[in-house]
Amino acid sequence: MRGYHGRTLGSLSATWAPKSEEHFGPLPGGFQHVAYNKLDDLAEKVDDDTAAVLLEIVQGEGGVRPASAEYLQGVQQLCRERDVLLIVDEIQTGFGRTGAFFACEHYSLEPDIMTMAKAIAGGVPMGALAIGPRVQTIHKGTHSSTFGGNPLACAAACAVLDVMQEERLPERAAEVGAYFKEKLEGIDSKKVREVRGLGLLLGVELKTKVGPLLRELMQRGVLVAAAGTTVLRFLPPLVITTEDVDMVVDQVADVLQ
Repeated sequence: MRGYHGRTLGSLSATWAPKSEEHFGPLPGGFQHVAYNKLDDLAEKVDDDTAAVLLEIVQGEGGVRPASAEYLQGVQQLCRERDVLLIVDEIQTGFGRTGAFFACEHYSLEPDIMTMAKAIAGGVPMGALAIGPRVQTIHKGTHSSTFGGNPLACAAACAVLDVMQEERLPERAAEVGAYFKEKLEGIDSKKVREVRGLGLLLGVELKTKVGPLLRELMQRGVLVAAAGTTVLRFLPPLVITTEDVDMVVDQVADVLQ
């Protein structure tokens, strides 16, 4: 529940968005949604017909909600005990965003399948799928794509990966993200319900709708995304400076007043 995995038909079926089928249905079946961060609910629903469990380490569109370490470790153990594949969606959390190259690393997770995209090629459209040793049924030539293995996208990705490693951007995201989170937590406003997130994927849940605030911040030169109707979602470039963070937090605090 609250998970988001994309806008093609299969990924829309995996996404918990009751309104999706109004515009794109009928969607493929076979998906069942369970409560996030509640291992008991998952354990109750996984049965002999379950092929895989798909989740995000931090739910981005779902309100910037990080999973607990106990939950994630429990999910991995459950999947292995019941011979079910663990699929982790790292499309938003991957490539340094959370303060590690992949969010899985924070929790010593070893997913059987991992989806990747967004930052992988620095803005050049690209996606990739990683598979682990427990996946035995995907063979060369089983599936293909018109633009799969695109040389330009692959060259861009290699260049991006080199820069991320040389400039230690995941480590930088961890440091600046902690600073950013502390600054957001210091905003003195009764409208703030909670600040949460990991690295430079941060959310501020408010007691009011964020739409008018987003428009006001845009007028001030600060582009902020929404995650639902009440959450401000911050996804700054991994090269953001603490000076930029201070400016952003000052503007958010001023608008909240």
